[in-house]
Amino acid sequence: MGLLDNFRFKKTVQSAPTVALYDEQATSQMVRLLTKLPDLDEVLKQAGIRREHLRRLLTDDEIFQACETRLDAVLATPLRLEPSEGPSADFLYSVINPVLNDLISACFQARLFGYSVVEAVYDSRPDGKIVFKFIGEKPFEWFEPKSDGRLMFYPDDGSGGSTGIEVDQQYKFFLTRSRPTYRQPYGEALLSKLYWPWFFRKNGWQFWAKFLERFGSPLLVGKSSDPDTMVKALLMAHTQAVMGIDREDSVEAVGASANSGQAFDGFEAAIIRRIQKVILGQTLTSGTDNSSGSRALGQVHDSVRTDKRNSDLQLVKGTLQRVVDALCELNKLPKHEVIFADDAGLEVERAARDKDLYALGVRFERSYFQDNYNLRIEDFSLAAESTPNAQPETPTPEAPIEPADTAEKQHLKASFLFSQKPTEGKFTPNQQVIEGLADSALQAADTPLGSAVKQVVLAATSPEDLEDRLFSLIGDKVSAEQFRAMLERSLYAADVIGYVHATQDGEQ
Repeated sequence: MGLLDNFRFKKTVQSAPTVALYDEQATSQMVRLLTKLPDLDEVLKQAGIRREHLRRLLTDDEIFQACETRLDAVLATPLRLEPSEGPSADFLYSVINPVLNDLISACFQARLFGYSVVEAVYDSRPDGKIVFKFIGEKPFEWFEPKSDGRLMFYPDDGSGGSTGIEVDQQYKFFLTRSRPTYRQPYGEALLSKLYWPWFFRKNGWQFWAKFLERFGSPLLVGKSSDPDTMVKALLMAHTQAVMGIDREDSVEAVGASANSGQAFDGFEAAIIRRIQKVILGQTLTSGTDNSSGSRALGQVHDSVRTDKRNSDLQLVKGTLQRVVDALCELNKLPKHEVIFADDAGLEVERAARDKDLYALGVRFERSYFQDNYNLRIEDFSLAAESTPNAQPETPTPEAPIEPADTAEKQHLKASFLFSQKPTEGKFTPNQQVIEGLADSALQAADTPLGSAVKQVVLAATSPEDLEDRLFSLIGDKVSAEQFRAMLERSLYAADVIGYVHATQDGEQ
């Protein structure tokens, strides 16, 4: 049996392949096109076009100008990094500033087409710093965003297969998407909403051109016994505008009606309003081009444009932040935050409101000024102030300057009336608090009562006379508000003098 076993057929066992079973070798670009995630944009499906075909809409002057208006608003907004000082910030500014406008424009394309892709190519400087050799927008149709956040690249040579090649989004490629959802990972394309207005406007202009060609010049109708000769004469009349006919012949000009062009004007105006409404936003100024406007309409229009700009800034800011983060990580720099600083700074309305609140006794912390006025903590300080509701201490009475004068005589002196030193025991505790607040107000006043004003108060015989005398004295030197404040204080002083005199007369 052992000898026969040598001649028997032996079954060989081959090892299973380890590579071919896990890799797809037969691939085709046609398969990729058939298995690619379909674009779920309803307008694109109805029109039967792909997303990249929306670029044709930018050839329309009205659409292009409206899109440029939104882009210009973003480009005009200043950008800064926080922290904004130091060697790291200076290096980042030197790398980003030369390509900032191109980078913002590339990110803004996501608003128009739904998504955009920026590729970065790096280079190493002699000092070891890593900078951009190139960074710019790539055709978005080369890429496909996935619902899970991945970005797939499909090379033209088919090397990516039917599934594509997943690209790096941390350092190499930067994806910007406008309002993506799980159902629509491509984002929302603004231009897709304008496809039909653009289509009708384009064909409307072609129809209008044919209409002008047909009815722009009047139609000549000739009556003659020799039609052939008349036709030749009419053709010559179109070029020379002069013709001669027999007395029995006649020529009539038949033109379009006078209001035949108004229909096209209304059609054109309606489409333009629709384009501006979609891109620039619905405002109360829509439809008021041929009517009178108002300041309120302009303010509403400006408010809507500001909202659109802020939305575009948020769209662009996310991508710019990832670009800055990539530079910081590659160069081992601390993290810097991208901030669009247009809304920061001194706001007139907020400052006026805060001034009124301060006058009422409200005091703000340093963090409030830092958050609302774009001030850094180390750049300013607040003067120490007492609590607004705190009661001032009652000053100790001082000895009278003239011992011979009695208390009654001192009450008759104008210097006592304008003195800020209360006498001892003259007021109750509650009255003393009020007097102390009045003294503090007089000390903080911009224009204290002077000797000349004292004389005016003493010489006036009535409130009207006091107002006339005071206006003659300082009317041309102070503002209207300061004059009213001075008049109120003078009237108050005059009332005090009257009360004192009445008290003295009653005691006598």
